Amino acid sequence: MRDLIGSDKLGAMSDALGRALHLQAATLYRPNARKSDKDLRSFTIREMADLCLRMKYNTLRTYLKSIEGLPQGTIEAGNRRMYTLDEIHEIQQLLYEAGKIPVDLYPNKIEGELTTKLLIYNLKGGVSKTTTAVNLSQLMAARGFKVLVIDLDPQASCSDLFDVRADIDNLPSIYDVLRYESVEDGVTPIPIADAIQATYFPNIDIVPGSINLTEFEYETASAASRGIPFYSRIADALEPIEDAYDIVIYDTPPHMSFCVIAALYASNSMLIPLSAGMLDVVSLVKFLDLASSTLESIEEVNPGKRFDFIRILLTRYAPNDSAQLQLASFLRNTLGSDMTNIDFLQSTVINDSGNTMEPVLEISPTKFTRKTYDRILDSLQGIALEMEREIMVGRGRITDEEVA
Repeated sequence: MRDLIGSDKLGAMSDALGRALHLQAATLYRPNARKSDKDLRSFTIREMADLCLRMKYNTLRTYLKSIEGLPQGTIEAGNRRMYTLDEIHEIQQLLYEAGKIPVDLYPNKIEGELTTKLLIYNLKGGVSKTTTAVNLSQLMAARGFKVLVIDLDPQASCSDLFDVRADIDNLPSIYDVLRYESVEDGVTPIPIADAIQATYFPNIDIVPGSINLTEFEYETASAASRGIPFYSRIADALEPIEDAYDIVIYDTPPHMSFCVIAALYASNSMLIPLSAGMLDVVSLVKFLDLASSTLESIEEVNPGKRFDFIRILLTRYAPNDSAQLQLASFLRNTLGSDMTNIDFLQSTVINDSGNTMEPVLEISPTKFTRKTYDRILDSLQGIALEMEREIMVGRGRITDEEVA
């Protein structure tokens, strides 16, 4: 038997990979030190119309020429006028105030409307939960929604994609918000407002994840034995600040945990990513049964617990694959409108974005053929549009019949 000391071996591997990744990031983001130091790309008038304002291109061009006081963007190569997202959101607000954007297309909450708290939920790994959470949050933010992302995964991949690294940069994380008070150790949880970090992407804030979240599981088991409840821990922490956001998106780990149960308690909508494979569908049956049982326990504690919507999103879907096409048909015949109408397509753009740590909206369309880029962007935009319609139904601005 080899005389390996496991802790030393794994620690050395971690150190080596950490140094290598730091060097790779320095090369990738040069001349910037970090991803968040780099300027976010600007957007064309057509992208503004299609992605952000959901307005006809010619109508928007007319408004930009005829309405005084609107930001005019900058002229870039090829004599194209480009706009930052901050400029686009200023235009959006001014057009709404001028009566040019109807209320059912206005993303921000109106007095009396509730915050959408969307749980990205599936206990199986590799189903694109984090990829869905990050890309959906950016598309919704580009539309003008104010988004708070809460990373509940100890691996904190969602936080890494937004370049907010609690463990490395010594920032407070969701663990510091949820941890239990200890008089003996002089430890108290912090307000969630103290853990919220602004990101480089306009309209998106994040409460980062941390490896320390694993400690929350042990602490909760101990607290439960002393009669301290945990179900409402996230909901109670979120309550003072949730009105500042239109959407809260929870990215969850691929395992059941007290943290996930608390997020289930704190959510009012749910999106379940499902990879396009029969084994994943078989696992989904078990997951749905477990999720149902978990919700029954939550409903005993909170009998008024209700959801605005629960939908299943098919991910990594290749419509040219006959087996996946049959699977998609089987799911829609079985589950009907519980499936989203638009699937998250498999794409080389998504594969590349994982390698470069850039979600789709951050990638320049010129890196790929126009057809390849438009195909995945149309897929993601369609998913975001479905979520937006569900949100507007929940707010009472449109009806279920209008969605159908």
